[in-house]
Amino acid sequence: MTQIDCLNFCEVLQDFYDMNVPFVTTIRAVQKEAGLGKCERIYIGSSFCGPYFLHLSEKMIARVLEACQAEGIGVTLVLPVFTEKNIALGKEKIKGLSVYFDKVIDEITVNDYGMLSYISGNYSLKLNMGRLFMKDYRDPRYEDYFHSELHPKIFTTYISELMKKYRITGMEFDQTHSIINFEQKPKDIEIGIHSPYCYMTTGHICEVASIHKDIDHKFRPNASCQSECRDMIIRYDLNDGRKWYRVGPTIYFENTDCKIEGTNRYRRIYFPINQEDVK
Repeated sequence: MTQIDCLNFCEVLQDFYDMNVPFVTTIRAVQKEAGLGKCERIYIGSSFCGPYFLHLSEKMIARVLEACQAEGIGVTLVLPVFTEKNIALGKEKIKGLSVYFDKVIDEITVNDYGMLSYISGNYSLKLNMGRLFMKDYRDPRYEDYFHSELHPKIFTTYISELMKKYRITGMEFDQTHSIINFEQKPKDIEIGIHSPYCYMTTGHICEVASIHKDIDHKFRPNASCQSECRDMIIRYDLNDGRKWYRVGPTIYFENTDCKIEGTNRYRRIYFPINQEDVK
């Protein structure tokens, strides 16, 4: 089986950039810490948070992309589900980044049908369906279900129609189970698997964004923020032997033992939550 090693800097790019070391050095340090082979691709942007995506600075993105281009590393831009409040700003941000399309950024991952339609209708890059499209249940505390073999729900005849309509080339999944079988996947789809952390739940209320707000304004959906998540990743101790984290509005659990079946090639998209390990 061919495994293509990739690094996922979504949700944490600013943290690594703030280390003030060459970005290539950061990539190599993370590779070594994770025990990965050569990094073929990085993912930037956000899967879960519109405000985080909008706060990414143009200067930072330009320097990261310059480093990747020099090293021959592909870049995937990941788009979150924008709220009505942020959709116009999101499209404007994407348009600004389009100067890098086909040069450094050669594919886009989207996480909702509206953005799937928008991107396919306005840009000609490769297009991935992101992890929020995948509606399989995910909770390792239900051990019988967790240890069953997952055949992803998304593989229906409908997905073939979507592939043709929107020119979809890839799909991204989480390690929700101990075994995932992709034998039903469409022939020409590139599979990406997020590792070693599976997102369990996400939403539009971010407790970290509430830290500096008055009590009457805490825990509001789609509240404005100052990217407080840059300075705080919360770890939960559930006494189950796993690592559990909250990054912004999203909770992840660790799954280091997931067997992949039914495909002879996939991308391993490694998420380096433990930033302190590479400083």
